[in-house]
Amino acid sequence: MYPISALYTEYLKRHDREFLVKADITGTEYSNDVIVDFTIENSLVLGEEFEIGTTILSKLTIKLRTEDVIAPNARIVPYLSLRLPPELAGAESPWQDVAVAWQDAAFPWGGAQTEWMPLGEFYVDSREKINDTWVYTCYDRLVWADVAYISSLTYPTTQQAVWDEICGKLGYTYDSSVTINPAYQIQAGPAGYSIRQVLGYIASANSASVFVGKDGKIKFRRFTASDSAVFEMTASDYIRAAQTNPVKTYTRVVVMYDTEDELTYEAGTGDDNHTLFVENPFATQEITNDLLSAFNGFSYQPVNMDARGFPQIEAGDRIRFGHNIESLAWQDANTAWEDTAYSWDGYTSGGITLALHNVFSFKGGLKMSVEAPSKSEQQSEFVVEGSLTQQVNRMNRDAVRLGKSYYGATLTRTEGLTIEREDHASKVILNSDKLSFQAGGVDKIYFDTVAGKYKFNGTLEASDGVFSGSLSAATGTFSGNLSAAGGTFSGTLVGVDGTFSGTITASSISGGTITGALIQTAESGIFPRSEMSSSNDMIGVYGSIDKFITLEALDPGYGVPLLQFSNGAVRTDLYQFPALFIMQSNTDMLIDSTNGEVRLGGTKVRIGSWNDLISTSNGGTLQQALDSKAESSAVNAKADLSYVDSNFAYNMAFDNSTRNLKIFSRNGVTLATVNIP
Repeated sequence: MYPISALYTEYLKRHDREFLVKADITGTEYSNDVIVDFTIENSLVLGEEFEIGTTILSKLTIKLRTEDVIAPNARIVPYLSLRLPPELAGAESPWQDVAVAWQDAAFPWGGAQTEWMPLGEFYVDSREKINDTWVYTCYDRLVWADVAYISSLTYPTTQQAVWDEICGKLGYTYDSSVTINPAYQIQAGPAGYSIRQVLGYIASANSASVFVGKDGKIKFRRFTASDSAVFEMTASDYIRAAQTNPVKTYTRVVVMYDTEDELTYEAGTGDDNHTLFVENPFATQEITNDLLSAFNGFSYQPVNMDARGFPQIEAGDRIRFGHNIESLAWQDANTAWEDTAYSWDGYTSGGITLALHNVFSFKGGLKMSVEAPSKSEQQSEFVVEGSLTQQVNRMNRDAVRLGKSYYGATLTRTEGLTIEREDHASKVILNSDKLSFQAGGVDKIYFDTVAGKYKFNGTLEASDGVFSGSLSAATGTFSGNLSAAGGTFSGTLVGVDGTFSGTITASSISGGTITGALIQTAESGIFPRSEMSSSNDMIGVYGSIDKFITLEALDPGYGVPLLQFSNGAVRTDLYQFPALFIMQSNTDMLIDSTNGEVRLGGTKVRIGSWNDLISTSNGGTLQQALDSKAESSAVNAKADLSYVDSNFAYNMAFDNSTRNLKIFSRNGVTLATVNIP
């Protein structure tokens, strides 16, 4: 029930109060002199029986005498206030006659007008001009929920998360009456349902229905067996109160979670007259058991009532009402004393009912009608179907019909056969012009009508076995991923007249032939990395971008195999053209054996000159060493070339500079000179 002040409550009970109305239409206020009348309808039931999980739009029909142009979808908020007539404005009831506590009696001293009470938030749907009066038909915020629900959540997820996503999408705010069991989940994205349906399913799982309050917020009207009345209505408050059926009580709950095969969950005991039937595709046995806990023993008095207007009453409020009875005179009573429950004032309680369908009408004054419908026990127990009805129901259940979904499969005129997952993650479209297997709205396997070819866009994976066939890209580029997860890929992958540019991912590849590929231990730019490339027939090992060892099949300059070393600053090339060449740039070359000899084999060892052999100990060349050795030998020859015997004595001397050998007598006479070339 909408909260109002004590003054408002007091004035509603008086018969001499006046009603004031106004309407805020997109920021412009229209008062009594423009508003001719209006009617507001609130309902929580669609048929003849109490139900939960409803999301019924409230309706405002308002007549305005104005020439202003009201925009389409304009927001209209009607307000209601009470005041005393001017002649009674200073003549309030004596304090002793006012049934209000002192602290709650905020009556103004100079006469009274209550606060303005909003009666809901509505949006213009249609209009009609009758004579000089515009009639506007408007609905509340739930009108924006009549669209397909497409979720961005990851499933399974909680009902609370789905509720919050919907409210976020539509800009709804909800109050504390919306309490959703945090353990309740939705296993897959709801495909084929509107937002209003999803809101209703969540509400029914939590023993509630959905409505928009007078303040424009989304609310739950929860129902439990322990509910108590929130408003008391006496016989003087209503014109007529007809009890349409005996008190309705529920002791059993049946939830249908599959309407195609009529699969249900059940809890509790009782016949159909005492059974609450609920339709909810998100239900579980646990939810059904919880609903029984809430509704076991829940009851209300079916009634149809016309009454004075009490605008604070909201949809689903429990109302206690009483009525005057016409009793027999005591002497005519034929019941035992202990069984006679006549009240002394002729007034008795008529029971507790529910405001399941309310209509507020204003035309100078405010009146209200309240209805709480129910089926009779006979209607609940005996549903008689004629032969034609039986055949129609059977055909509706079993026949394939246009637009009807069977576990996600639908036939339509535009797309033919469509099969879609509930969460919209995948979809298949089949017709004479189109074959499409979609994931996330993107064609993965499809027929290209322009090219006349079937195409695959995605990852081909053998998850638990061996893919042993041939995969060929006949005239194009294969750019997907080929994975062997948990098995061996032993077939042939061929790009005929095209390029295979996809990715093969496997824990091991055994056997077979890999031709024309790049094999590398890491992506390009990541080091260290080794690779075998078909682009230049090269095998390489890289420590960094400029530190590597590569082996190329054909050197571009010489056309022979090339082994190349690089440490970033120095590069060494090793190739055979026709002899074995070792070429190094920018620095010396060192051939060294730390603990042994360095040997050069072959029949000959050729060098450019003896000057090219340099000693590391003194820096001298081999030519310099030979020259020094020759000079030393010549000096020794001058000293040592002497010969003496008994018959003849002489001396010899060799001049290395002139290449002359001189023979002297013992007394120094030159005997002979011989030139040695």
